[in-house]
Amino acid sequence: MSLSISIVGQSNSILKAGFFQKLLDADDTIEVKSSARIGASPSLLGPYFAQGDFFKGSEFCIVDTCVIDFSLLSANAIDYYDVVRWVEWIGHSAKRANCEPVFVCIPVSDINASRTIISACISVCQKHDWYYFDVRDVIAAVAKSGKVDAKELYADGSHPAEFLSGVIATHLGNFLTKIGTAETAKCKRTFAFTSYERVPLKDQIAGRLVEYSSRLIAFSGVRLERGETYPIHIGSDSSIRGLMVNSAACKGVLSIEGDRTFYKNLRLTPYHPTNFEARLIPICRPIRDHQGMVRLSLTSQHVSMSDVTFHSSQDGGDEGFIEVADLLVERGCDLVTYTTTRPADPASIRWMPD
Repeated sequence: MSLSISIVGQSNSILKAGFFQKLLDADDTIEVKSSARIGASPSLLGPYFAQGDFFKGSEFCIVDTCVIDFSLLSANAIDYYDVVRWVEWIGHSAKRANCEPVFVCIPVSDINASRTIISACISVCQKHDWYYFDVRDVIAAVAKSGKVDAKELYADGSHPAEFLSGVIATHLGNFLTKIGTAETAKCKRTFAFTSYERVPLKDQIAGRLVEYSSRLIAFSGVRLERGETYPIHIGSDSSIRGLMVNSAACKGVLSIEGDRTFYKNLRLTPYHPTNFEARLIPICRPIRDHQGMVRLSLTSQHVSMSDVTFHSSQDGGDEGFIEVADLLVERGCDLVTYTTTRPADPASIRWMPD
């Protein structure tokens, strides 16, 4: 196939038995130019990772977001408006860099439960003529031919089992080949691009530095301790939308004081016994301060939380420290018009079984 690709993805893109690894195993000519993959994070991965030259040199960007988006939505940790905004940002950022986004929409094992979030993602693709692969179509075909229940194709409530991942990979590879030979037409798009920026805390806090690395990410941050207040400059009229944390070393409740005080439960439980597990935590209600400063501190676990934190402990586990690398800050938007391409046949944006 000889393709150069980028990927923005989560658990099904990380697992050795996931569809992305299956895709790479099937074709050793595929070159991964850029990768934005960690577990237990929403579509906010795009604004966090896909900056600068992320899409440079890539023909395609595979975007795999729906499973964890659904989990966070069901826990009221994020909302549909933010998911749609972040998905749209990823697509336009890729197209603006002459990279074709392909959205892989994977439901949880209860197929109907993911209907709303997948529909939201697909509506964005249809609006802008972006390619998408609705895995429900694959599941329906496999279930019918094999006379099996869809849930039997899953390893657990969220992740397809190895067989289904292999089938997804095969069809995705064929879909990418088909897209590469499809006729296109030039068009202009106008989009209000939100500017996102990482604010590294180690540059502003004289605390204990922490460094970790894995095959997916390098983490360079600081440990925040109870009893200290940490003033952070984020810029006037900017707002905090997310935190990159080490969930294996988050044992406290974070207070963010800006135009109001926001309490975030960061008594987190990692998926595996480990000393490092990167997790991008969304902030559902953006925090800003018109003087350009916010203050971070650890507070009592008994305060009323400002929103839900997925996979957090409701009692116990409060040892009074957290490890944070960056704040993801939103800095307003600019209206941008750019020239790109769209499929000559609008119906071709959806993968269809042969």
